Amino acid sequence: MPQAVQVATVATTPAADVSPIQVYLAADNDFLIPLVFPQFQIHVLDDYKDTWFGQKIKIEFPKAPLLGHAGVLLINGKTGESKYYEYGRYKGPGPAGRVQKGSIPNVKIVAGHITESSLKKTLRQISIGHGQSGNIKGVVLRGAVYANALVWLDGKFAENSDKTRKAYDLGNHNCVTFAAELAESVGFSAPFRSRTVAPTLYMTQFQLSEIDLEYSFADDKLEIDE
Repeated sequence: MPQAVQVATVATTPAADVSPIQVYLAADNDFLIPLVFPQFQIHVLDDYKDTWFGQKIKIEFPKAPLLGHAGVLLINGKTGESKYYEYGRYKGPGPAGRVQKGSIPNVKIVAGHITESSLKKTLRQISIGHGQSGNIKGVVLRGAVYANALVWLDGKFAENSDKTRKAYDLGNHNCVTFAAELAESVGFSAPFRSRTVAPTLYMTQFQLSEIDLEYSFADDKLEIDE
């Protein structure tokens, strides 16, 4: 189980990286960051497609705001190697619900801490590729978890080819429960999950007990608060 480590400072640093963001004093812990895109608009219902009298018909249902979408950022605390995974209703064979990986830049580690400019670059790329270029809310968890978390994530990714895998459920088997289950699998605590778990609301609950991360896409501003 990850060991609690002493909090140092949660202030971000100048863009010139005079000193790195110092979230914790320990220099040998990895970073697990469950995150949510609160402005992300999702399809609650899939668009309807059919052919009537030889004509193709498509009915697009409106997207739901406020629910958000979730993913997870995993960072090796020694090397800065960074991985992004998410779960959702992506196209593919088998039941609804698949894991996909993101192509993101690694962060830069200085004395066991992440530099602000490199973390902002990574978060910005995640937002562009997976978050509809919106803001990011998250929590920063630290522990010696990189190897075990990566095994868990790759195991879930491998389930994409398993036609008997558990199907996606908008209420309680979705993108944010994926992130919470990962956190629990490597020994962290996650908030209680009811029968209906909305990503944005769940992250608000998560932030009550953990270090908060807030990234504003429009002005490229990063804040990490206790």
